Amino acid sequence: MAAQQERDKFWNTFDRYLERQNNPFYVSHVKNGKNQAAGNINNLSPMAMQTICCEFKYQDQVILVQVYINQKIELFDYLYSRKKEIEKRLGYEVEWIERGMRSKTVRRIQKVFPIDKSYYEMVREVFPYILDFIRVFSPYLK
Repeated sequence: MAAQQERDKFWNTFDRYLERQNNPFYVSHVKNGKNQAAGNINNLSPMAMQTICCEFKYQDQVILVQVYINQKIELFDYLYSRKKEIEKRLGYEVEWIERGMRSKTVRRIQKVFPIDKSYYEMVREVFPYILDFIRVFSPYLK
């Protein structure tokens, strides 16, 4: 139960922070009435196949800002072929994960943040990276 309580705290903090920033994007992190680990950015579907998301991994003590791609391997390959250009536009390097742990069709492009501060400080830290991911990757995910 601790993981769910921590997800609730994290997402409540995240939602309050978004409100203070005049909601520059929306995040869907509730499914069946419960906060999930991952929140899809600007995508209402809890089962999106391609989306930008923020993932709160309580057990691993990390927050991931990522592009999640499922089944559209050609999309990942296309983005990977433009890796240098994309990272230049972002202003930093990201991790390119070519195979999912549970599914061979999942790909991720992500930035990892260890949870080493309060949730408010963590949200404040990852927020600009989410905006970067929206700016750079959104055109490819339509």
